[in-house]
Amino acid sequence: MMKFLIPCLLACASLPAYAGRPMTVEDATILALGQCQLESYVQRTGAAREFWATPSCNAGGNWELAAGAAFSDDHIHTAHYGRLQAKTVLQPLGPGGWSIGLVLADQFRTGGGLDGDLSANVPLSFSLRGDSVLLHLNAGVVRTRLTRSTDATWGLGAEFKLNERNSLTAETYGQQRAGSRYQFGYAHTLIPNRLQIDATWGQRLARGASETMVTLGLVVQTD
Repeated sequence: MMKFLIPCLLACASLPAYAGRPMTVEDATILALGQCQLESYVQRTGAAREFWATPSCNAGGNWELAAGAAFSDDHIHTAHYGRLQAKTVLQPLGPGGWSIGLVLADQFRTGGGLDGDLSANVPLSFSLRGDSVLLHLNAGVVRTRLTRSTDATWGLGAEFKLNERNSLTAETYGQQRAGSRYQFGYAHTLIPNRLQIDATWGQRLARGASETMVTLGLVVQTD
């Protein structure tokens, strides 16, 4: 599967949009009315590999709805995951402005019964320096149904627009009792507002807890 995915991803490209891939931190923006996109990526963390595909649309109103699926393989066990998400914002994010939103999600292991997480996240985004720098702040909670525990989550990320087709990202994010990470990313647009390719590299934010995470992603967007 990797032999098929990687050449396909390398042949494609990126969107001059707010957050989303390659960032993990959420932005306070949604797709335009009637617009859809597909975010997909391959992730490697140590010996484990994940393959994610998440289509999303704004079919009407002020809500963006997404339903994703994933396959995980660590050479010993395999698993399938699903994710349902609804996202809304209170106002559009434009140059020099700000926006606040709400993201509700359910991520679960298929066939795993109560093995899943319910989460609520509040993203706050700022446009700086004429839209060339975007700052995103996250604060939320996650409820792990299997252990019946509730933890706080947080995130801080920034996007730096190099030119019309290239951008860099830097972020750090974490979950109470689960540790934190930092991550750097790059996105390149081949077809403006249609096709993007991106990549990230990240590590755990703890002494002696090295765990490199690398992703390679593709975003396809409609009118």
